Amino acid sequence: MTANRQVFHEGERRVQQRAGVPGAYVERVSAYVRAAMPDQHVEFFGNQPVLFMGALDRQGWPWAVVTYGAPGQLCTATSSELLIRRAPPLADALELSLEPGARVGLLGLEMTSRRRNRLNGTVRSHDAEGIRVAVDQSFGNCPQYIQQREVDWQAGQEAPPVSGQVSIDSRVSRAMLAQADTFFIATRAGELGDSSHGVDISHRGGKPGFLHLNTDGSLSFPDFPGNRFFNTLGNIEQDPRVSLFIPDFVTGEALVLQGRGRVDWDPRRASLVEGAERIVDVVPEQVWHVENALPARGRLIERSPTLAQTGTWSKEAAGNAYRRLRIADKVRESDVITSLYLEPLATDDLPLKPYTAGQFLTVRLARAGHGGQATLTRSYSLSGAWHERASRYRISVKREAHGTVSRLLHDEYAVGDVLEVLPPAGDFVLRERPNAIVLVSSGVGITPMIAMLEAMVQRADAGETPPGEVFFIHSARNGREQAFAKMLNAWADRYRWLHLHIAYTRPTSEDALGKTYHSRGRLTLASLTAWLPDMTRSHVYLCGSEGFMRVQYAALLALGMPREHLHHEFFGRGSLESEESEPGAAAPQALPSHARVTFVSAFTRQNESSEAQAAVVEWTPAQGTLLDLAERAGLAPLSNCRVGRCGSCALRLVSGEVHYPVPPLAATAEGEVLLCCAVPAAEAPLVIRLSE
Repeated sequence: MTANRQVFHEGERRVQQRAGVPGAYVERVSAYVRAAMPDQHVEFFGNQPVLFMGALDRQGWPWAVVTYGAPGQLCTATSSELLIRRAPPLADALELSLEPGARVGLLGLEMTSRRRNRLNGTVRSHDAEGIRVAVDQSFGNCPQYIQQREVDWQAGQEAPPVSGQVSIDSRVSRAMLAQADTFFIATRAGELGDSSHGVDISHRGGKPGFLHLNTDGSLSFPDFPGNRFFNTLGNIEQDPRVSLFIPDFVTGEALVLQGRGRVDWDPRRASLVEGAERIVDVVPEQVWHVENALPARGRLIERSPTLAQTGTWSKEAAGNAYRRLRIADKVRESDVITSLYLEPLATDDLPLKPYTAGQFLTVRLARAGHGGQATLTRSYSLSGAWHERASRYRISVKREAHGTVSRLLHDEYAVGDVLEVLPPAGDFVLRERPNAIVLVSSGVGITPMIAMLEAMVQRADAGETPPGEVFFIHSARNGREQAFAKMLNAWADRYRWLHLHIAYTRPTSEDALGKTYHSRGRLTLASLTAWLPDMTRSHVYLCGSEGFMRVQYAALLALGMPREHLHHEFFGRGSLESEESEPGAAAPQALPSHARVTFVSAFTRQNESSEAQAAVVEWTPAQGTLLDLAERAGLAPLSNCRVGRCGSCALRLVSGEVHYPVPPLAATAEGEVLLCCAVPAAEAPLVIRLSE
């Protein structure tokens, strides 16, 4: 790609300018819109069982459709073209123009990993072999707002689609809109000139109901923060014709509609939906209900974590907004864990929203950075049980050596300071069952467990029938790092139904085996079988580090634990069900004590071996991530989410190695590094290029 290649058309550039996107950002991200597919995208599309397509009909109207097939058989890809062996089943019914010269937009979406890649191109040929598309633009997108799903794309492929026109306010339309958490929108540029003027299809995700039916029959959806390319909005700026494909992954049905779109820039309207930057309205002109639009038997695994920052159009939207809470107290629970008690402001007379033990709070705070304020969000389990007279929430936060927010909460935020907090959420809660309960945790994973145990204690103190036997198993490094030790021991002495086992991996001289802890070394549930109840009849709740959870999950299955009796709070990549656990937990990677990091500008045109140094900085673990380091050096690398989700801080790693203490969700190309969650992996120098 040449440095002056224009990848955004006039409509996209106008929207970018109105949205306040810096010119430097546009210049940098232009390098990621390629004229050919990189090897990663070639492999990605070649393995996809599903492809979403934006294509024009005979009248030039864009339609959003889908095609699917067996993995490895739907598409064949090279760097310059994509062969699609199966045309979209709705192509004939919608009279799509897929002849040579037609423009198409293609989106590959891997729902289990939240990976997505885009291809905009021109049809070279359409024959018995398939649809051959030449690559005009190839680029990836971040995993934000993608719901993690498992879909059997090979089931029901022989069933032809059955479609019929319906009104947008029909019973079937209303029902599908109410449950929709995902849709796809096809748009087109006003003129199909050069490679930057084409047809596009984009994914949109939100909480169920985020695609709202208005009383006048129009649809509205919030435009949440994204990669700031503004392909969809830029096309609408030039041509209002749009199409929406709204799937139901459980039934295989879909709503397919065409209409006219408009972007509403009024900030007062955007404020009606938490997290929205603007609102997009669509007035439908045709609506089709399609049966067998895609395979049924899809299973939702997890909604996008980014949705914690968003609201919906539902009646409860006002109650789901961020609320300002004051830090009423800070209590040190161990050397590494501190509890923060949060209460309403003095001017706020609304009661706190009740919660169920095991749920979490999403916390948002602002941090001064280069050129302004950076908004940071994290989720923390509520570490106490709710009671009717409660006037405070409690979260207990571990101070992570490289955790920006945890260090701020420990070191800088004090009693009286204010945090913005979403209402309690989450479904990791106790099930009402008569079987024995086993709570297994490690480190700061104790927080939801202590809340669950306190809820059982409250019920017992209120005179309710005591729960069945409860086994509380926790692993910590030593007594200095274990939180809530006195509380646990007091409850174990008081209640005969509570059985306690504490394992220390590195006890100190202050710890006494048999008194302050019960076993030494890594926790192995197999060694506790004589003490544990019948695992086939028990219910186990599991929370801790990813390595710990994978080991315990495998051990529990080996002990005969039915999967439906195993409940866990998992924040790693993939799922515990999808990956086999190793026989022993891997030790965390040791970080270097220091490393020299050089940030350079682009190679000069005259001499590609020379680089202009922007900054040379000495890194130590106390300085946090490479993004923190760059900002302390007075640099202004682009960033957005700062937690490894959006991928906007990706830069070229010229030399050296990096390590991610917490694996990012955003995929990175080979040779790139996500500054916001990376640290040096060794003492060897690092060289990072700031721009292309």
